[in-house]
Amino acid sequence: MKGESILKIVKSFIFIVLICSLLLGGVFAEDSDYFPRGEETYNDEKYDNIIDILLYRMRVEHFNVASLLIFFLAIIHTMMTSKFQQKAHEEEIRYNTFKELKQVDKESKSIKAEIYHLLGEIEVVFGLWAIVLGLAVAFFYDWHTFTSYLDGLHYSEPLFIIVIMSIASSRPILQFFEKIMFFFVKLFGETLEAWWLTILVLGSLLGSFITEPAAMTICAFLLSEKVFSINPSEKLKYATLGLLFVNVSIGGALTNFASPPILMVVEPWGWTSNYVFINFGVKAVFAILISTGLYFIFLRSEFKSMGEQYSAYRFKKYIQKKFISQKTLEENFDELALLVSENTHFHSELDAYSLILKERIKEIAKKKLSMSEVAELDIYNAIDEKYDNIKLREFQRVIPGLLADDQKPQFYDPQWDLREDEVPHWITLVHLGFLIWTILNIHSPVLFMGGFLFFLGFFQVTSFYQNRLDLKPALLVAFFIAGIIIHGKLQAWWISPILANIPEFGINITAIGLTAFNDNAALTYLGTLVPDFSESLKYSLVTGALSGGGLTIIANSPNPVGISILKKYFDNGVSALGLFKYALLPTIIATVIFMVFK
Repeated sequence: MKGESILKIVKSFIFIVLICSLLLGGVFAEDSDYFPRGEETYNDEKYDNIIDILLYRMRVEHFNVASLLIFFLAIIHTMMTSKFQQKAHEEEIRYNTFKELKQVDKESKSIKAEIYHLLGEIEVVFGLWAIVLGLAVAFFYDWHTFTSYLDGLHYSEPLFIIVIMSIASSRPILQFFEKIMFFFVKLFGETLEAWWLTILVLGSLLGSFITEPAAMTICAFLLSEKVFSINPSEKLKYATLGLLFVNVSIGGALTNFASPPILMVVEPWGWTSNYVFINFGVKAVFAILISTGLYFIFLRSEFKSMGEQYSAYRFKKYIQKKFISQKTLEENFDELALLVSENTHFHSELDAYSLILKERIKEIAKKKLSMSEVAELDIYNAIDEKYDNIKLREFQRVIPGLLADDQKPQFYDPQWDLREDEVPHWITLVHLGFLIWTILNIHSPVLFMGGFLFFLGFFQVTSFYQNRLDLKPALLVAFFIAGIIIHGKLQAWWISPILANIPEFGINITAIGLTAFNDNAALTYLGTLVPDFSESLKYSLVTGALSGGGLTIIANSPNPVGISILKKYFDNGVSALGLFKYALLPTIIATVIFMVFK
C-alpha cells in the first residue's frame, strides 16, 4: 500500500539521520562541559547594542543559531496544525473511496491520513521538534550531552498538569463547581448569557485558588457543555476561546501560588500573596470585568440568534430528566429482550442453525482427511473447541442481551459520562481533599504524584459514581509543556539580553511579544536571572507576561488544557490566527489597566 510505503520512507529517513548524528557527533567540537552555555560565560560586556550582543553570541556558539531555527520552525508548525488536519480529512475521504471499491480492507485506515493527524496534533509539535533538537545537539556535541541536558531539566510542571487535569475533570469536581456557578447563574435567569459570563469571570478567578490549569479544565468542560455543544458561530467560538485564555492568564494573579509566571518569581523576588493581590490581583479583576463586558456587548447578536437553540436545549434536558429514567428503561429493555426471544424462539433458532454450520465443517474435514487420520486424531473435539469459542464471541457481539449472565460480555456504555444522577457528598469531599493536597504540594512531585496514585485507587473503588478516566488529554498537554521546557531553556541566550537592555515600557511590550512565542513562565524565570532588575522593571515584565498569556496556544501552560477539551468543536483544529485575533483586544485592555493603574 502507498501509505505503508510512505511510512517506511519516513522511518528510514529518521533512522539514517539518527545514525549520521551519532556517528558525526562532535563534528563542530563544541565544549559540552558548558551546555547549555551560561550568561556569564559569554564575556560580552564590551558590547552595548543588543544586535551586537546577539551576533557575538552566534559567532562564539554556533549551536545558538541551530536551536533558534529549530524553535521557530516548531512555532511555525503550531500555526500550520489546522492545515495538516485538513489534509488528513482529505486523505480519509480519498481512502474511503478505495474501501467502497473494495481495493483495501474495510477495517483498515489510511496511514498517510494518520501521519497528517499526528502532525496536526498541536500537543505533539514541540515533542516532535525535540527529536530534531536532540539530533542537532548530537551533531554539534554528542548524544550524551543531549541526554545529560534532559536529565538536568525539571519536569514538575508537566507532571502537575497530568494530576491536576485528571482530578479537576473528574465528575465529583465538575459537579461541585458547576453547582457553585449555577448559584450565580440562577440570579440572572439561567440564560445562556448568564452561564457564559459566570464561567468566563468567576471560573477564571477560580484559578487564583485552585491553580490556573485546574480552572482552565473546569471552565473548558462547562463551556463545552453549556455553549459549544449547541453549535455557536465561529465568531462566538473564537471570541470565547481568546477571552478565556486571557482571563485565565490574568485571573490567577490574586495569589502568589496559582499563576505560572508569578510562581517563577515568588521565591527569587520575595513576593507574598498580599503583595501580589495588591499590585496585580485587583487590576486583573478589573481587566476581566471590562474585557468580558465588552465582548458580551460585541456578541449580543450572536447570543440573541442562539436564544431559541438554548431554550430548546434547556427544554429537552428538562423533559428528559423529568420523564425518562435511565435505570428504569435499562431494566425494561432487558425484560423486553427476553420476552421477544421467548416468543420468537430467536435464541434457540440461532443455536440450531449454528449447530448445522458446525456439522457441515466436520463433514468437510472428514472428506479432506484420510480414514486413518480421522480414526487416530480427535478432529471433532478440535473443531468443537475453536468453533464454540468463535460462536460465543459472535453471539456476544450480535445478541449479547440474550445470553446467560455468565456469558454476557462487559458492556461499555458510550453515554456513561452523560448520566445525571448525583454524586454522594462524601465522595465529592474526598475529591476536594485530593485537589487541595495536589495544590499544597505543587513543588513536590513525589507528594502530589503519590497522592495521585491514591486518587486512582479511590477512583476505582467508587467507579460507579465516576466518569471514565481519560488520561490521553492530560498526557498530551504534559507532553506539550515538556517540549516547551526542553526548547525554552535554550532560548535564554537571546531573550535575556533583550530583557536586560530595554526601557520599562519597552520591556512590557516586549514581554507580551515574547510570551506569544515562548511560555510566559519561562520568560519571567529568565527575568530572575537578570541582575539589578528594579521593582518597576519586574512589574513591567510580569504584567507583560500575564497580559500576553492568551495570544497563542503556547503562551501560557493552561492554554493547551483548554485546547485539548474544546478543539473538537473547531473544523480542522483551532486556527492560530483566529485565536490571536480575538485574544488581542482583551490583551490590550489588560495591558492598559496594568500600566495606567501601576
